[in-house]
Amino acid sequence: MAMLSLSVADTGVCLAINDRDDLLKQCLAADLPVARSCRNGNCGRCDCRLESGEVVLRNGSKLNAPALIALCISHARSDLCIDQLPLTSIAQHWRCEGLNPTQLQLPAGRQTPPKYGDIVALLLTDAVLINSVTGIDGRIITLRDHCNEIEQHKRKRGGIGLLNIDREHSGDFALWRSNPHSQTLLWQGINQATGLAARAAYQRAGMPGSYQLRQLNPH
Repeated sequence: MAMLSLSVADTGVCLAINDRDDLLKQCLAADLPVARSCRNGNCGRCDCRLESGEVVLRNGSKLNAPALIALCISHARSDLCIDQLPLTSIAQHWRCEGLNPTQLQLPAGRQTPPKYGDIVALLLTDAVLINSVTGIDGRIITLRDHCNEIEQHKRKRGGIGLLNIDREHSGDFALWRSNPHSQTLLWQGINQATGLAARAAYQRAGMPGSYQLRQLNPH
């Protein structure tokens, strides 16, 4: 059994993989929430673009990059790079208005708010801060820790992203935002899944810049 690697372009995700198991199985074993359904290469949910490398399909056919592959029926024959992981829906994310240093307001409309005791990440323009929810009153969310950055965003009329995260979210990855003339370290010491969810939440919020997930101490 050969030991190879699977990397994801523009992120720090790099998995040690083998040539025996299909790529979907190995991604799921690494706790990456990849979208899937049929497991036969028909539904298209786990399709992604192979940027470099070679795979062999379940039926024995070989594909070399560039090519569209279904992770569920593809087996590595070399080190691989894909353009992006086809993830399931990201952890629940809200775009809130800051009211005061301990309170946020959800936008109007029907949506499920976070729950009492949830660990949340505040996605700010230049940083990510960890907090927890201690109260829900309609659209008003009360946080445990005082956060002056909420007031700063309120004065700038900027929205604040709120992302549900697991209590066990630590790891060796960091999230960066890049602009034409600068790079900003937003969040470090997180695991792959948390970083991917935060990256997707920033992108969905339409905040300026490009976002990269990088491994701090790659082996």
